[in-house]
Amino acid sequence: MTLDQANDIIDLGRFPIDRLDSQEGQAFLADCKEKLVKDGAVVLDGFMRPEAVHQVINNVEPSMKDAFYCSNEHNVYLINDDPNYDEEHPRNRKVYSDKGIVAYDQIPQDNLLHGVYNWPLLREFIAKLMGSPEIYPYTDPLGSVNININNDGRQLGWHYDNSKFVTTLMLQPASKGGVYEYVPWLRSEEDQNYEGLDKVLEGRSDDVQILQQDAGAFVLFMGKYTAHRVTPSEGDPRLVAVLSYGPEPGKTLTEETRQLFYGRTQ
Repeated sequence: MTLDQANDIIDLGRFPIDRLDSQEGQAFLADCKEKLVKDGAVVLDGFMRPEAVHQVINNVEPSMKDAFYCSNEHNVYLINDDPNYDEEHPRNRKVYSDKGIVAYDQIPQDNLLHGVYNWPLLREFIAKLMGSPEIYPYTDPLGSVNININNDGRQLGWHYDNSKFVTTLMLQPASKGGVYEYVPWLRSEEDQNYEGLDKVLEGRSDDVQILQQDAGAFVLFMGKYTAHRVTPSEGDPRLVAVLSYGPEPGKTLTEETRQLFYGRTQ
């Protein structure tokens, strides 16, 4: 993707990720880092231009009829229960999630998402934001980029992500519901903060915040340490593109994860 092509898709006037070494770019990067430390998330509203968002949706819409829909009960950690705790303990307590997913191989090759995902300057921005030497796109046939669909009351229950950070592009908010709720830095490597998690799961926490995202918003979210959920979506579906990166080249999902979320292993 050339710089001119990127500027047709991304508002580089507002978000100078193509010139991070400039004074303007350094100030922008410092502001993003400050927000990430404070809120556990960076939201760049208007990152993708409206006409580009429409092109992405129109291009992928025929594939949505083949999306895989899954639903499951799970604990907040998205791993097996810990036998050292009972089933009602926050470590093991079950929540419910259901969603549709358009896999990477179902997104047409001429979709603009491919150019954005593989653009080296976007990866450089994310790496600098995360303080990493470099990040790499996944090489997974299904999960490198996917589009999550929440409609007809579908939701994501409270959870932590397994990866340190997640990057997304909001394509279309739900016309009703579909609210992204989160609690910044609820846990750490040293402290799982089960007491705080219990309050969140019981609806008693005063620390729950809303991450507002309009169509075209780019989000980098520290989901490994920040509990989050998406409330049930109604009306127009909530469409979110998930762009998966890792600290090393060649990252893929396990076959078990592919089967769970895509209904197939390849």
